[in-house]
Amino acid sequence: MTEHNLISSVSWPQPGTYLLAVSGGADSMVLLDLFATSDSGYRLSIAHVDHGLRSDSATDAQFVVEAAQNYELSCIVNHAQLSPHASEAAARQARYQLLAQTARQIKAVAIITAHHQDDLLETSLLNLARGTGRRGLAPMQGVTLDGMPVIRPLLAIARTQLRHYAQSHQLNWREDPTNADTTNPRNFVRHQLLPAATADWRQQYVAALDKVAALNQAIETDLSFLLDPYRATDGFRWPVAVYKTFSLTETAEVLVTAMRHMAPDHELNHRLVHELALFSQTGSPGRHRPIGSRLKLAITNQQVTLLDKNASQIG
Repeated sequence: MTEHNLISSVSWPQPGTYLLAVSGGADSMVLLDLFATSDSGYRLSIAHVDHGLRSDSATDAQFVVEAAQNYELSCIVNHAQLSPHASEAAARQARYQLLAQTARQIKAVAIITAHHQDDLLETSLLNLARGTGRRGLAPMQGVTLDGMPVIRPLLAIARTQLRHYAQSHQLNWREDPTNADTTNPRNFVRHQLLPAATADWRQQYVAALDKVAALNQAIETDLSFLLDPYRATDGFRWPVAVYKTFSLTETAEVLVTAMRHMAPDHELNHRLVHELALFSQTGSPGRHRPIGSRLKLAITNQQVTLLDKNASQIG
């Protein structure tokens, strides 16, 4: 792919104020260079999240600050409050929360991240192995963080193409040494599986993901329409007589859609969704089940409800 083709493959957003999430890695430095040198009228600020999980994380942060200065852009460094043994999911959630807060502070239209085609393929394959269902097969679609849209303009571009751009433009970047550990499932997919894939396989898999994403969008639209009659000011309330007609699969679909409406940034996985669907279909009246820090699922004689934890007592 020539540089012209790479630039034309970027899904450029409309002019406006944006927050660029920059880690200091090669992909995010290419993102920074592409947008900072664009003449499309973007008003940009840089955000970097220091997770504090590596001894050199402060060096990464300083590297990004200096890179932003080179482009004459402001840079906001946030420090995540994580335990030394925090999971990848916990670090991701903390990072996204801080990015959303920063984006609101600068009145950004959206957050822009450097996720690319390999990230899309890696996440889809990992989700397939985890059994996360149709949503997990076509990830990174229509994401919002606390109401703040996330834009991923590099999803049509492969990692090798971004590396070639970085090298040809003599960009500097920071390598995360943990990315070389192939005992990590994502790194195994990244360094062992994807390099063995042919260009034809990649093209066919990406085309399949596009079809799944379109199907997901149609299903989500229908589910949202079906949820409307049961929407309340504090969440969702389904009559037991209606709710008990759902199959376990239908229950899971309804609950996931409702939870995504109420808490879009809440981490969901197949096991949790299955547990919630089973609880709501078989639990006795009077039982309730907390979901994370914000939601609760409860059962009465008349209703199954999904509410904010601070909602008034149901009856």
